[in-house]
Amino acid sequence: MSLNRIGLIIIAVLSTLLCSISAAQTISIQLPENPVIDSIPSQWRGYNEGAKSLIAEVQTADFANAFNRLDPGIVRWPGGNSGNNYRWEEHLEDNDRLNLKNMILFLDTFNLELQVVVNFGNGSASEAAEFVRLCNDPSAYYTNLRDDLLDNPDPINVKYWEIGNESTDAWSYGWSWLGFQENIHFQTGVPVSSSTHYKADSLYYYGGELFREGWVLAFGGLDNNTAILGDLKFYSSALTIDTVSVEYPALDLTDPNAVRVYRTHNFDNAWAHNVATQQELYDSIANPINLLSGAEFSWTTTDVIISPNSGLLPNDLILIEYNSVGHDGAFAFRDSMKAADPTIEIGYTVSPDTIQASNSMFQQDFAASPPDFMIKHPYASGLTLPALDQGLFSEAAYVSQKKATGFVVLQELWDQREQDWQIATDIGVSLTEWNVALFDLAPDDHPIRGITCGMYVADFWARCFDLALNDSIDLRTMNHFALAAQGNNFIHLLHPNPTFSVGTEGIATTMVMEAVGQGMFPITVTENPQIDVLTNSGQQIITITVDAIAAWGGVGADQEYINLLLLNRDDENPITLEIGIPAAWQADSVHLQSLYGTMVNDTVFTTSVQEPLAGTSHSITLPAFSVNTLSIHWTDLLTGVHQNTSKEEIFVYPNPSNGDVHIVFKSKKSNGLISIFNSIGKLVAEYQLNQAQFYELELPDSNGLYLIHVTSTDGTFLTSKIIKQ
Repeated sequence: MSLNRIGLIIIAVLSTLLCSISAAQTISIQLPENPVIDSIPSQWRGYNEGAKSLIAEVQTADFANAFNRLDPGIVRWPGGNSGNNYRWEEHLEDNDRLNLKNMILFLDTFNLELQVVVNFGNGSASEAAEFVRLCNDPSAYYTNLRDDLLDNPDPINVKYWEIGNESTDAWSYGWSWLGFQENIHFQTGVPVSSSTHYKADSLYYYGGELFREGWVLAFGGLDNNTAILGDLKFYSSALTIDTVSVEYPALDLTDPNAVRVYRTHNFDNAWAHNVATQQELYDSIANPINLLSGAEFSWTTTDVIISPNSGLLPNDLILIEYNSVGHDGAFAFRDSMKAADPTIEIGYTVSPDTIQASNSMFQQDFAASPPDFMIKHPYASGLTLPALDQGLFSEAAYVSQKKATGFVVLQELWDQREQDWQIATDIGVSLTEWNVALFDLAPDDHPIRGITCGMYVADFWARCFDLALNDSIDLRTMNHFALAAQGNNFIHLLHPNPTFSVGTEGIATTMVMEAVGQGMFPITVTENPQIDVLTNSGQQIITITVDAIAAWGGVGADQEYINLLLLNRDDENPITLEIGIPAAWQADSVHLQSLYGTMVNDTVFTTSVQEPLAGTSHSITLPAFSVNTLSIHWTDLLTGVHQNTSKEEIFVYPNPSNGDVHIVFKSKKSNGLISIFNSIGKLVAEYQLNQAQFYELELPDSNGLYLIHVTSTDGTFLTSKIIKQ
């Protein structure tokens, strides 16, 4: 996205004005007696964890407890921009980091799937295909190779793959989540080189070459050094000769001017880091007097061999600028990877711009190498940050709704393109690296770190689940921005140091997953209070109205409870709800949890109240601007049917039973397991699911309550309770 387009978005930012609502007003929810629960696939409960994360930080008891409560299903790795130039083979012996070898142990520990971002910037289509085979191929050759490299012979079975990550980072124009950099700068007096989205997008899809020279503006994750497009190396000791592997091969062997090397004597690191501007730094390093002669260096396709006449001295700095050639594009990556394993799903991270999308040749090429999904990074910074600057911290309550429903338009666009471009496969969407805002400079006590980010993350998770379950979007995978990282960046869910803690987004995510992480069903709020929102229609300021209460029903991992996820988006008033609970549930208790804050600083409060339930209704009060979950413990042991919207059902009889159980299973699924758990959640029996629809099982010897759990390989689950007496 260009800086100009971000400016237009900022101009169109939403301003939220909340109308006054009487806290005494009674709002009711009547729960359905037989809720239709639709399953949440495991790949929607995704988190990002980078390969450079410290393995020790994810091996603690505190981490394991907090991570399990997030109900994780899939982990995206190696994560972020590092996926564009990450050489997994080179990190296998780095046992301190979450390399592929350690990632397999991590997956096994938490029973997770893996989603991979393939090396794009310095990799090739053939390397990506070989990586697919290494992960998935069960043949003897790859079994032995995995055993040798990863200390584990079993296939990893990676289904979901991304080609590259941020759309422009592979070409180092800048970090695309902060805007596309249209200019590359050089020495003082040398005109800038204009770059375009079209050129970068063409490189993404078709591949090609790029001369890595000059510098771009340092922002986001870039600093003055990393914003220089060539490769830098500093020497602390003397060498006669050195071989430097460039970051983005291959090097052009046909052009004698394809590589140039600058050497700066007595380079002042302190000046470079603390004093110099970007222009001053580049002028100093890339001064023509620093150029080595052609006799002082040579190169292969991957390495530059430097042998200056006077040798390399302590405090020398080397800058290598070079033509990076022969890059494969996403089409070639996709075709090679699909040939390696046709069962995998592959996503493209670049949405074609207007020029490409209207080009008939591009449409044909795209249809010939279609992705299974398009990857979207739904950052909200351009909407939320300008509002936060105005003190409108409750805007997040609406922006999450706006961002989530925006994917319906995106899905409709790709549905139409499937027809117009004659694409033979269905194209879904993948949402990754999303959060309330990328705000690295937020002060430690900034209100965005408090309930604002908690409200946003809870609302976004739930709305995306809801839209996908209702087929408004074809959601393939969904990954929160970051799982655990050093420091206290509020967008990370878990903070492993200096002491372990769960961030506000982590608390909100935990509440969502424990309430509706396994399945959801719709509920209706009667007389839902309304909030007036001022928004820019593009031509004028208009008022729209949104619900004060956002509500979903569902189940979490603990299916002894039916849950409600309730968001009070009114930032001024608490709201009282009267919950009608079906008598057939025989519910005996309720548990209300609330997360709320002041919006003055980052302080948040959590409350937890458990009460016995007498009768068929229960009144609760939701604090102003809060995330809430109400867990209803139900004891209806005779209910033998839970179903999802795909019309799958299980019937269990007799119930109660004296030991023998008959199961009628109505489903198109044929792969999976029937698992039987006792009342404390211990697995006591397991049966393979096959083509049959009728099963005769035997319960264990002990009397008591059992949970029969049917899981399919696609994440579908059905459950039923039964009692043995």
